[in-house]
Amino acid sequence: MTGNSKNTSFEFVKRYPTKENGKGVSNGRVWSLLRYSHTLLPLLSGALQVFSGLILVSITILGLIEPLWLSAVMSLLGSILSMAGVFLIYYTITKQGSFDGLLNQAIRRVINSQN
Repeated sequence: MTGNSKNTSFEFVKRYPTKENGKGVSNGRVWSLLRYSHTLLPLLSGALQVFSGLILVSITILGLIEPLWLSAVMSLLGSILSMAGVFLIYYTITKQGSFDGLLNQAIRRVINSQN
């Protein structure tokens, strides 16, 4: 039984990204979001929208705006502004690596059209 003819290798373990080899899963994700202007500007504007919407809602909850109808409209506007900011941040983070997917799809279409 010592001369087992089956070669059991664990190549997938060697190729698995770890933080020691610099190819970790979250190593460059945050840095790549903050490095380019096409992701930095939407993230900053989304954070500003969320912040201003929450400030507007808190002002209306505190009752600093006197007419009740105006307070309700401002609260609705602040809620919509916050939701739009959260959606903008979510959309920016999820679509950050979509260019690679588009490039791979274009290469596949070219290869398939040549066949």
